[in-house]
Amino acid sequence: MEQAFWQERWDTRQIGFHQPQPNLLLTAHAGFFAGRRRIYVPLCGKSTDLGFLRGRGHEVIGTEFVAAAIDELFAELGETPVQGSAGPFTRHAVPGLTILQGDALLLEAAHAGGQIDGVYDRAALVAVAPAARTGLVASYRRLLVPGGRLLVIAFDYDQSRLQGPPWAVSRDEVQRLFADFGAIRLLGERDEPASERLAAAGVSHLTEQAWGIET
Repeated sequence: MEQAFWQERWDTRQIGFHQPQPNLLLTAHAGFFAGRRRIYVPLCGKSTDLGFLRGRGHEVIGTEFVAAAIDELFAELGETPVQGSAGPFTRHAVPGLTILQGDALLLEAAHAGGQIDGVYDRAALVAVAPAARTGLVASYRRLLVPGGRLLVIAFDYDQSRLQGPPWAVSRDEVQRLFADFGAIRLLGERDEPASERLAAAGVSHLTEQAWGIET
C-alpha cells in the first residue's frame, strides 16, 4: 500500500480528496445497505461518510493508518474515543463507530469484533497500487458474511497521463476483481472535476462510478 504517499499528503495538508459533505453517490444509493447492520469502510480517513452511515443506524467500522486523520475525525465529531487493541490494530471506539488504526490489508473478522455484512469502499481501491488490489479485495471476502453487500465508489480517468496514486479503476477492472463475488451492477455515475495534480497532467475530469455488488 502507498502509505508513505498518503502520510505525506496528510503531513503537508494536501487532502483535497477529503470531502466536506457525504459523497453524493453514497447518499443517492445508501438504500443499497438496507438491512445491513455492520458496515466496514477501508482506508476511511476522516470521511464525513462515516457519520452519515452511522446516522442511518449502521454500526460502522473503519480502518486508517494515519493518526492525524483519526484524531481529526473524532475532534470534528466532538467525541472522545475509548482506545484499546485488536491484534495488530489500535482501536478507537465511540458508540456506533470504531476506527482500527493499522494496515487494512491485515484485517481479520476477529479484529473487527466479528464478520460484517456490508463494505463501503469509497476510493480505497484507487488509493492502493493495482498490484495490491487483490489483497484488499481478499480482505473483503474474509470479512463478509454470506449475502453481504459491497458498495464500491471509484473513479476512472486516462491512466496514461500519469501514474497514481490515486489510481484509475476501469469497468473491466471492477469486473475482474469482483466477478466471483456475485452480481455486479452500476448504480450510478457522474463527472467530477480533476484535482490540480491530475489537471496539470492533462486530465480534465474524472468519471466517478458507484458499483453495487451482492454476494
